[in-house]
Amino acid sequence: MAFDLSSITRGKRLRAPKIVIYGPPKIGKSTFASNAPSPIGITTEEGLDAIDVPSFPLATSYDDVIAAMTTLANDPHDFQTVFVDSLDWLEPLILGKVCLDNKVDNIEKIGYGKGYIMADDLWRDFFTRLDVLRNSRGMSIICIAHEQVNKVRNPTLQEDYDAYSLKLNKRATAIINEWADVIGFAAHEVMTRQVASGFQQTETKAITTGARKLHVNPHPAYVAGNRYGMSDRTIYNMEKAGTFPKRIVLSARAVAWDLDEITAWVDARKASADKPTRPGADA
Repeated sequence: MAFDLSSITRGKRLRAPKIVIYGPPKIGKSTFASNAPSPIGITTEEGLDAIDVPSFPLATSYDDVIAAMTTLANDPHDFQTVFVDSLDWLEPLILGKVCLDNKVDNIEKIGYGKGYIMADDLWRDFFTRLDVLRNSRGMSIICIAHEQVNKVRNPTLQEDYDAYSLKLNKRATAIINEWADVIGFAAHEVMTRQVASGFQQTETKAITTGARKLHVNPHPAYVAGNRYGMSDRTIYNMEKAGTFPKRIVLSARAVAWDLDEITAWVDARKASADKPTRPGADA
């Protein structure tokens, strides 16, 4: 393809978002996805039985997942969002596909780490197919995952520290970090207090306020971030105008939003007669 100066464009390109939400079980990740505009789910684990949302049959192989995405790419439909629930249950299907293709029962038997390189290729294939749904069909993408605590090695610090991350192989997590527009960490608000333990001793107890927070900005304690400046101008201006829930300031560099308030805001937008143009949709 030849390029010349007439092919140069500028300006922001408004397209449907690619979102990853991760956190502990039963915090509301699937419910959050089901409240997106006109959603349909591709499920690799059970857990949607109590949620009234369209979904494909449970995928038990990587080929099942590909078949669902191919259907959404090629067949006529009115769905505006596809969500994958969940990435950490998709990972064994990807590893199983690699083993099946190489006629082994364990990916380690492929040798020299080649099996994991092959798995990287399938992860990239998976996200490329999601990009097709976003770019060709204007669909928003939401991927759900569970959390785990990893040890972080920072060369600028003398000691390592713990941080929440996606419950996936580090290679897969790196691919997801590059692909996603938003990575949100959903967590319960937890506080600590000192309680008497006898013999004039005290111990620290963790308690929850019942609130759920969605963190969308980087923090040493968890993997999160977004490409939309959500904590700076866009959401800030909406907050000032009273059209978006107020943020909760956690520290000088970290903010969060109440997940219940965000879900209620999404519901209100869906019910409103004044509907803005959906990113990626034709005007």
